[in-house]
Amino acid sequence: MCLRYISVLFILSTISCQPKEKQVPNLIDNLPDNNRINNLPDNKAGEVVRKAIERAGGWSNWKDKKNFSFYKKITHLDSLGNEERTVRQKHTYQLKGKFKARMVWSSGEDNLLIINNGEQAKKYKNGEELTDQKSKNEAWNSSYGSHYVIGMPYKLTDPGVTLTYEGIDTTVLDVPVHSIRVEYSKDAGSTGGMHLWYYYFKLDDYDLAGNYLDYGEGHSFTSYEVFEAVNNHRIHNKRFSYISNKEKERLILRTVYENEEMKFDKEIDENAFELK
Repeated sequence: MCLRYISVLFILSTISCQPKEKQVPNLIDNLPDNNRINNLPDNKAGEVVRKAIERAGGWSNWKDKKNFSFYKKITHLDSLGNEERTVRQKHTYQLKGKFKARMVWSSGEDNLLIINNGEQAKKYKNGEELTDQKSKNEAWNSSYGSHYVIGMPYKLTDPGVTLTYEGIDTTVLDVPVHSIRVEYSKDAGSTGGMHLWYYYFKLDDYDLAGNYLDYGEGHSFTSYEVFEAVNNHRIHNKRFSYISNKEKERLILRTVYENEEMKFDKEIDENAFELK
């Protein structure tokens, strides 16, 4: 789930007067991965997410994937749109069974590593564990947050999610979109009950178009611009992250994310997710 240090961004909703439908949170966490799609409600919100999942490649195709790896290029911009710095990280996620993550990158002369073994997350610099609170938070937040983003729209089947259909929004993007309000119960992960999300899916084909996040200390907005076919899945490979506000406006473009060399089910070293 996304947290404070993750710049994931989402969108305004000017809504039609269609009635809102709300799902009672499903807190059952013992459903096998194969059955998670059954968490979706039998209403308009569930219908939109089901169609979005089908558009993205389908649940039956997703549930059988063992792992996913890619290079994440992150370009940070200043308030005038000038490039400040670029980072290229190697991400590897275990998808089947217990979630695990590994992120590797360089910054100047330093080699950085984050490992999440599904129970703990740690950050290392040049082979040494970083024990300051900021590094601990980053290890946890970055590994879960990045997986949350790349796993959309499938992650909307997670236990504890409350989905509300907010209608058709015709102003937030250049195309009309379905607006889905997404909330998490307090016992659904480490940030349950703390964040409010809106996800937007195109009216014509149910592509993921964008999202908006109210994370308590600020607001962000993300638009998804480019998609790529990867093993019969349609995955975004370019998104734009903006500083936003309560009105869900895109104020300042601060980060561009590009996913490169995306692959499912590569051979992974069995020790890749072991904490050091």
